[in-house]
Amino acid sequence: MATAHSAALAAAPYPARATAVAVIAPPSGTGYADALARRGRDAVAVILGLSTRPPAHGDTLTQEAYTGVIEYTGNLRRTVKKLRAVGVEAVVAASPAGVELAERIAWQLRLPGSGMPDSVLLRTDRGVQAEALARAGIAVPRTLRTASLVEALAWADRHAASTYQLAPVAIGGTARPVECPTQQLIAAVWPQLQGAALRRSGKAALVLQERVEGRQYVIDTVTRPGPDGPQHAVTGIWAHAHAPTGLLDRIDLLHRRDLLARRLSLYVRSALDTLGVISGTTSCHVAFEPERGPVLLSAGVVTNRSRGDEAVWAITGHDPIDAALDGALCTSLRSRDTLRNCVTRIYVHTPRWDGSESAVLQALAALPTAVDLDRDPNSFVAGTVPLQPGGKAREIVLTHGLPEAIEKDYQRIRALVADLHKIRHP
Repeated sequence: MATAHSAALAAAPYPARATAVAVIAPPSGTGYADALARRGRDAVAVILGLSTRPPAHGDTLTQEAYTGVIEYTGNLRRTVKKLRAVGVEAVVAASPAGVELAERIAWQLRLPGSGMPDSVLLRTDRGVQAEALARAGIAVPRTLRTASLVEALAWADRHAASTYQLAPVAIGGTARPVECPTQQLIAAVWPQLQGAALRRSGKAALVLQERVEGRQYVIDTVTRPGPDGPQHAVTGIWAHAHAPTGLLDRIDLLHRRDLLARRLSLYVRSALDTLGVISGTTSCHVAFEPERGPVLLSAGVVTNRSRGDEAVWAITGHDPIDAALDGALCTSLRSRDTLRNCVTRIYVHTPRWDGSESAVLQALAALPTAVDLDRDPNSFVAGTVPLQPGGKAREIVLTHGLPEAIEKDYQRIRALVADLHKIRHP
């Protein structure tokens, strides 16, 4: 059935000039309406009713430029009927909470969705992902999915590791993973993380994994249904670099022609097939161990639109909305390997700032290679890394034709942040 549906979509793709787009479960201020308006499309928001959304999922603000708002209260047939009546010709999930509903709506409207609705947990649940990939012989960390602290501690006792990572099962939520070197720390952070996961995703289960050593990468992909099955293309490979504290320091866009890039690309294509991805954009968080090779940490449908994301997409030419509207593979091929600039995303971790940092922020924004300063990053990358306890993260996007210019501004950023710490902690 999945193959027949994919073949039908490949033979008769939706129009490149869709006039109305259903935006599923958009939180306030995500920018989807404006992004679609710039492309000449009408945006119809499908918001989640009180009985169908996680407690912490907020309403869409009425001042956002949606041409229509439909409330989903649990009646899928009624929602699909309303969307069909306004001529919706594309469906995008605007938050992790909207991925499942977006797949169900797309299926009913015979439009491309990220996957088959009955396998949505493969694309939204860390624990289900790890189990499916392990069964398929694809390398993943040793993983336990459970809502029981007692079971988690017993599992950690049986599976010794230098460090564990504890995370919500829901991928892409704002409750971030926590690194736990000891079982005592697992027990200490469990109640708070479980409560946050329940409020933000409606799921109390957590995932406990061994921490995988090796450098980490985020691989951006785009998929289109083809006559012989889904076709996956890698649109970007980002290499993580961590500070001595273990916090994420920066990620750099890599060229995709070396052997490592090819190996990562082959790995994620196999993983996406196993996870049932048939259309749209997906980001894969992967660690590379020299002895094991690539190991998938998580893979999520791209729903975020942070300021930093939009700045990067403007540089690279790979915007998920364009992939959804124009046909994923066409978008990928159109801009493949045309980027010549270096692109780096710098993460600045500081204590809670109280207004005294305004001069520093101005100096950061004025750097020659800086194209964006995001004071509240919510990108896929930002959601996969731990924060400094009680701290706040800022993201700075740098781009230039010369890597030396990037490095010069990177050193300036670190010097400015060091000065700020000296002021706050003389």
